[in-house]
Amino acid sequence: MVLITRANFLPLTVVIVSAGLAAALYAHGAFYPFDAFLILIGALLTHMAVNVFNNYFDYRSKIDAMTTKTPFSGGIDILVNGKMKPRVAFEIGVACLLGAAGIGAYFLSHTFYPLLPILLYGVFTICLYSPVLSKIHGLSEIVAGSGFGLMGLGAYVVQARVIDGTGMSVFVPITILVALLLFLNEFPDAEADKIAGRRHLVIMLGKRTSAMIYVLGLAATYVSIIVAVAAGAAPFVALVSLITIPVAYKAARIALKNYDEIPKLVPALALNVMVILSTILLLAAGFLIGIFV
Repeated sequence: MVLITRANFLPLTVVIVSAGLAAALYAHGAFYPFDAFLILIGALLTHMAVNVFNNYFDYRSKIDAMTTKTPFSGGIDILVNGKMKPRVAFEIGVACLLGAAGIGAYFLSHTFYPLLPILLYGVFTICLYSPVLSKIHGLSEIVAGSGFGLMGLGAYVVQARVIDGTGMSVFVPITILVALLLFLNEFPDAEADKIAGRRHLVIMLGKRTSAMIYVLGLAATYVSIIVAVAAGAAPFVALVSLITIPVAYKAARIALKNYDEIPKLVPALALNVMVILSTILLLAAGFLIGIFV
């Protein structure tokens, strides 16, 4: 079960929820430990459901049998190699989704609006991403990024009970960063994804243009944080998240130079993960420090 849920990717959820909780504490002095625990469990179940359904539908479409495997892309072979029955994988995904839905229902009793549209969007994208949404031109990155961005915003909302500028200062950079996580990971899988009917941006625009867009996305992330601080939505110390710029620069250089050579691109995939996790974690730390300065 650990393999099918791709547990090694779950730290992303932990840092995203942490950012939302820290922002709510900074902006509203709101922290309800039990609710914080539940939102973390619900978010983890949501992420697990996404991973399981993605693996299940990639097996059905035979993508996982065609991709070049890297530590960051290409899926896993647990279904391809017959180590788990597809039906069992699907049932695990449904169980994770139902668990997350139950926690979501609990929170709706506290904050019906604006939490309802966030939860509905989450259920919609989890169920339809792999079989439908990933085959709509240029939609994959937007759906993935906004889904995880709303996870951070949802953590903020269940504590603060509102959507405001501070909540958006969590949502925007997380949305961009997670979109970039998927975006760069699509480079090694582009050919297999095209055969299977996917229509993401790397396929549509080509790897060279996509590498340039990746660089612009990194820049947009840092600009969004600076704008949030300038607007007073985030504390000045949130700029500590800019410390990751040198690592992002290195990832960008590798991507621009080696966008069409998978072995040479793998270091950029690793650096990209470091940038995303570190930037979000430092953003959370900035909100916490901002409470005291």
